Amino acid sequence: MIKEFIVSLLHYFVNITTAALIVTAVYMTFSGQQMESVVLWEILLSGLITALPSASLVCFDAKNGRILLVLWMIHFILIFFITLILLNVFGWCSLTPMSVLLIFLAVVFIYGFTCLVHYIVDRKHVDLMNQQLKKRYMKKTSGDNNRI
Repeated sequence: MIKEFIVSLLHYFVNITTAALIVTAVYMTFSGQQMESVVLWEILLSGLITALPSASLVCFDAKNGRILLVLWMIHFILIFFITLILLNVFGWCSLTPMSVLLIFLAVVFIYGFTCLVHYIVDRKHVDLMNQQLKKRYMKKTSGDNNRI
């Protein structure tokens, strides 16, 4: 359980931080602002802080689809509010209705990016495991045919 949490934490940290850097680069490009080096450390810290609830969610083994959906909705809301708090603490922006809307869209992008990356990676792992199982099954059945 702890190993799964740490692996998940690292995956989410990398994916969230990458997406946050993309959002920051786009914002800086369009606004014409320059970024101080301390912002990079703040992005890394915010990536770690928002990866914690994401990795924790993986530890829940919800069999019911509705419960899982509710957990993901709560997770998204939690991530959104954590992001608002971090942006305010780091002084990255003042919270106005327009900035909250833009932050919401940024969180949607980061959330979607992270989910897409996890889906692609998980799909690749599933395909690889299926290939390995087919190879093992084929060896087993061909060995059984030789015995007959």
